[in-house]
Amino acid sequence: MDRRRFLALTPLALGVSGMLPFLGGCRQDDPLRVSYHPWIGYETLYLAERFGWLPEAATLTRRQSASESLAALQKHEADAAALTLDEVIRARVQGMDLVVVMVFNVSAGADALVVDESIKRLEQLEGKRIGAEGSAVGAMLLDRVLDKAGLSREQVTVVDLPIDRHVAAWEVGDVEALVSYEPTVARLRRLGAVRMADSRDFPDTIFDVLAVRRDCIHHVEHTLLGLIDAHFRALEHLRFNRQDALYRIADVESVSPGDVRQALGGVLLPDRLANQRYLSAGSRLTVAAAELQRRIGTSGGLQGDWFTDAFLPRRHARAI
Repeated sequence: MDRRRFLALTPLALGVSGMLPFLGGCRQDDPLRVSYHPWIGYETLYLAERFGWLPEAATLTRRQSASESLAALQKHEADAAALTLDEVIRARVQGMDLVVVMVFNVSAGADALVVDESIKRLEQLEGKRIGAEGSAVGAMLLDRVLDKAGLSREQVTVVDLPIDRHVAAWEVGDVEALVSYEPTVARLRRLGAVRMADSRDFPDTIFDVLAVRRDCIHHVEHTLLGLIDAHFRALEHLRFNRQDALYRIADVESVSPGDVRQALGGVLLPDRLANQRYLSAGSRLTVAAAELQRRIGTSGGLQGDWFTDAFLPRRHARAI
């Protein structure tokens, strides 16, 4: 399994109807098509689908990577997608008007740098081949790691690798380090990779969110409310029926329940109240977004009303 504007939409005051659609939008009777890819923070969608909790008009498509989800949004083959915050910013810079409506998780160890056992210090990354998703959160975490090591990108060789190629690249020795995430990190460690740094070293940096095309929001508001409610219902299941959830997620991820348990230990899954705090002006989410935009080296991604808490349900699951 890449991550502002400082004025949030005034929920329900502006209202969903205040978010004006533009040409090429969805019809009133269009379903809400949601795209996501394997990542521990998104598996509440899978659980909600398995238990039949999704609204009838919501359809999920499980893709191989965030890049595929972004392409589906661009082609209007998807109306919403699970993405990292910086992916949303990059998409907005490129003209895709996405609105963040929910925070799935905050990474707290699940995103990591793993290295060959011969590398003992970050400074030894100099001259090494480091694999990372070029357009995803991996690029940002790599920049943070290089800053900490006192190295520039010119002092390493960055290999652009989508997540589904990380294990294969490691097995054939194409790279000596990888910026990856769970559960792939667990697979890499079984192959001898050593965890050297992770998102715990850079707190409140990596946010995974649900983003919706603005041209569709006005037409799918009830389904969107139901989808987000189903996510929080799945969080309840994860909390109170943990073993069942672990085995179900392990099955779809093709990993062990222990790997799922470890991956869950590397993320914070915020409840509705925490979501409300994140989706408000001056929050840690908005601060992180401003920093991400600065690091991406662009402007314009955070112009306009780019987030709202208007779709959060009244009842909520507790954070786990």
